[in-house]
Amino acid sequence: MTSGVYIMTNKINRRRFIGYSENLEYRFEDNRKVLQNGKFTPKHILLIDDYQQFGEEAFICGILEVTVNDSSLMKQRARYWRRIIQPEYNQ
Repeated sequence: MTSGVYIMTNKINRRRFIGYSENLEYRFEDNRKVLQNGKFTPKHILLIDDYQQFGEEAFICGILEVTVNDSSLMKQRARYWRRIIQPEYNQ
């Protein structure tokens, strides 16, 4: 189980989403399932729409930073990466 900050990138339009999890491997799989059903959080409608339009194969997931399993630290590091990268899906 790996904890940290992750990024999802749309390979077609280069839009990105940054999140964090105490279990990144599980989060990648869970995000895939939730997006397939169009039930990602409503504030991320652009991500849902793009996933529905372009399909799973248009997205790639990666780890930006591995951290200790501490939710406040992971949240802080995700904010840091969002400031640096300015991911379109997190707007």
